[in-house]
Amino acid sequence: MQHPAPLPIRHDLPPLARLETNWVPPWLIARVAQHGPWHYQNGAPMDDSHIIGGTSGAFWMAAADGVGSQPRSRHGSSAACLALDAYLGAALTGGADLTRTLLLEGFNAAHLAIQDLAAREGRPAYEYSTTLAAVIVKRNTIIAAAVGDSGIAVGSNHENEKGDKVYALTPFCSAPQPERATYTIADPNWLNYVTSSESCSPHITAVIIATDGANSFFLDGNRFKADWPETLEGRVRELGPLTFVNTFAHFIQHQPPENHDDRTLLVAYRPPHHLAPPAAQPR
Repeated sequence: MQHPAPLPIRHDLPPLARLETNWVPPWLIARVAQHGPWHYQNGAPMDDSHIIGGTSGAFWMAAADGVGSQPRSRHGSSAACLALDAYLGAALTGGADLTRTLLLEGFNAAHLAIQDLAAREGRPAYEYSTTLAAVIVKRNTIIAAAVGDSGIAVGSNHENEKGDKVYALTPFCSAPQPERATYTIADPNWLNYVTSSESCSPHITAVIIATDGANSFFLDGNRFKADWPETLEGRVRELGPLTFVNTFAHFIQHQPPENHDDRTLLVAYRPPHHLAPPAAQPR
């Protein structure tokens, strides 16, 4: 009788919250991830995973929300993010173009990583079920894809006929959903449930990914909050790039949760030139 391989030993410490700010000109990136209230109160692990990487002048952000009803979903979300990160890093370093095909190939790498993990551990793949949402950004080019109920939105501003700035926050990539569940990248039929979008608009100044526990950042019920794109410029002016992430940490901390889920929020914001960080020096 074959026994499944034991779970790999992990030495990283379980987080209660993660905060970080990154700079990839012209984009200022903030990541905030917080243990969900129910998971925290019950000592359960965090099911969300996320990753941010970059090379060749591009960067990517990805969030995966492990399905809480499945016992190994947190391992699925971690495997999906790591595989996507490795694939995009190798492909872009090798000179690949930014395309929807490239991002979907990264999603396929995430799917195969979960299948491989399940096979090694002798478990059905659905036990690793997780959503996956990701964007690749380079200057004005933004490419996004999603499987499951995590959200992707973009903020924009432009001048109207009177010369006034008009701000908007709109959905960018909305994946189809079943009525009482969510589709996952672990599903063999994930290609039937994925959706992708792309833009080269210079008017987009914010790109946001939120797992369903953090969707209240840009949704008021089913309505998008239009004030965030306008608010961000004031926040970076007030706080500066080093502590810009505190804007989102404060929101996550004080916003009453809509549910008990873990909450992951990834925001890329393009500040005006005079508010941008200084040019990074080579390491």
